[in-house]
Amino acid sequence: KNRTATYTYGLQVSCMHYKGWIKRDQQDLLISTLGDGLMMTSGAPEAPQICLHALGVAMLELHGAMVRMLPSILQNLVRIYSAAQLSVHLLEFVSSISRNQGLYTNFRKGDYQVLFAVAINYIRFHNNQRRRETSLSTNTAGARPADVGEKSDPRRQSTGAIPASPSEKQLLNDVALSQYVLVMAYQVIDVYFLSLTPALKAEMFDSIIVGLLQSNYSRSNLDEVNEVCLDMVLQNHSRSSEDILGLSDVTVQEDFGPVVERHWIQHNGIVTIRAQKEGLMAQIIERSCSGATSRIVDLPAEVSRKYVERAERTERPPTSLPASPLSDSPVSAFGSLSQSASRGRSIGRNRRLHSMAPGLPSLHHEPDMLPHDSIARLLRGELLSQSDLSRAPRFPMRFGAAPCLALEFINAYQGLQNLDVPVMLPPNFEAVARSLRIFDNTAMVDTHKVSVAYVGPGQTTEREILLNQQGSPAYWNFLRGMGHIRRLGQMKDFSAGLDTSGQDSDGRYTLGWRDLIAKLIFHVGTLMPAREDKQEQIVRKKAHMGNDFVHIVFNESGRDYEFDTIPSQFNFVQIIVTPVDGQ
Repeated sequence: KNRTATYTYGLQVSCMHYKGWIKRDQQDLLISTLGDGLMMTSGAPEAPQICLHALGVAMLELHGAMVRMLPSILQNLVRIYSAAQLSVHLLEFVSSISRNQGLYTNFRKGDYQVLFAVAINYIRFHNNQRRRETSLSTNTAGARPADVGEKSDPRRQSTGAIPASPSEKQLLNDVALSQYVLVMAYQVIDVYFLSLTPALKAEMFDSIIVGLLQSNYSRSNLDEVNEVCLDMVLQNHSRSSEDILGLSDVTVQEDFGPVVERHWIQHNGIVTIRAQKEGLMAQIIERSCSGATSRIVDLPAEVSRKYVERAERTERPPTSLPASPLSDSPVSAFGSLSQSASRGRSIGRNRRLHSMAPGLPSLHHEPDMLPHDSIARLLRGELLSQSDLSRAPRFPMRFGAAPCLALEFINAYQGLQNLDVPVMLPPNFEAVARSLRIFDNTAMVDTHKVSVAYVGPGQTTEREILLNQQGSPAYWNFLRGMGHIRRLGQMKDFSAGLDTSGQDSDGRYTLGWRDLIAKLIFHVGTLMPAREDKQEQIVRKKAHMGNDFVHIVFNESGRDYEFDTIPSQFNFVQIIVTPVDGQ
């Protein structure tokens, strides 16, 4: 019976390809049946895996039916999160939903709560398993008697190491797989939270943070991955998905000429202000463990604007504008910021921040709310007690203007109150500058590079393929759907090793694609120069394409494409696209 059910679910996948002959109610029934198959975790363990993969196919083949039936499917996902054999498939399915925005455009708060629960439940399950294994290994090691007369193990080599047994190798593989799935769970939290509107983010904040705290592995400190996730939530609480997509994935220091540069650290964030010595412009860079942002401002105009906004909030017309931070010199400007920060620190110690922010809600502790410094404690890596979390599941999030004007420029968490006051780092300190340079060269999102090769009619050799500079209309139509055209000479972010100096050694253009957490740059063979009489161009093109793990091959040769046509030690995945009737 169980085997028959497994085969039946597999047949339903084949039925999707005949969607043109399946009526709407039958499509809904097909998706509903696959959703019910997710619950067969005990009788037929292979069936849920097949159903998850089938639902992944249905996202593309039966999109309308998936949109209609997805809320009921999500309810089943929460019930099977602890099935270890399904963890990878389950999280990959939830992650794939995030890549298709049309599937969750009409989601409500309850639907998003289910998606977050799937990820958080796996994190809790993973850490509970890790505790059991640690406890078991500790007890086993303690119970083992000391063997003083132990003979040398014949498996030891000259290095003194013992080769791993098959069971030990399997254990290492299991550990690597569990870490991969754990990272995927955090990725699910990231992508869905970043896709929410600011209003929905505010509603989901408590459940996400409480869930992460309750699943924390350490009993004394906040796990590093949870610190990063918390930082991501706080840094993006007021940004829309469009704002996030507009952020650069690397930090580039603008060429302002001679500048004065100062840094302030606040919890897991560092704010840098680079002000012109002989000008009005400044670059404000906000770095944290979950990303970085940069903006260019006219500093005197920005100070005036913020001053007017603060005056309007207090319903008092401004009597006079403050002196420009650059009125005397850039050094004195930064000095005034430091003095303001010091005044803010004394206020923070007395816990009278509300007196500096007229019009904001009172910070007095409410019965159903955690202590007002809870967020600051978490950013310091501290844990909150489980009794506090169970009694008061609400976090005292306070949004609004900083206590003083200077802090609005140097706060690492814009718009968020109840945090420690920023502290200025020593100026001209090489260790700080070196660390920031390394940080700035690290991409803020996952970056990948993929090759695209065109195989023309009758072509079979590597040289013929690498010399292609043109393709068929079907090939160009295929490229248009893969991403956006990028001018290489204007790229300042991740370029997958392509020449961006303006010399066009790798061509003038390439294709790029990105979403909220990942970015792809394509090495498109037909966009790279390659002439028969210039062997160095062919070698350069092969160096780019041959070092990519994934190759997409648009094959119009009229025969099967051989895997080793473009030999490489890194070519692990090949996606062969063969047009039918020129389409």
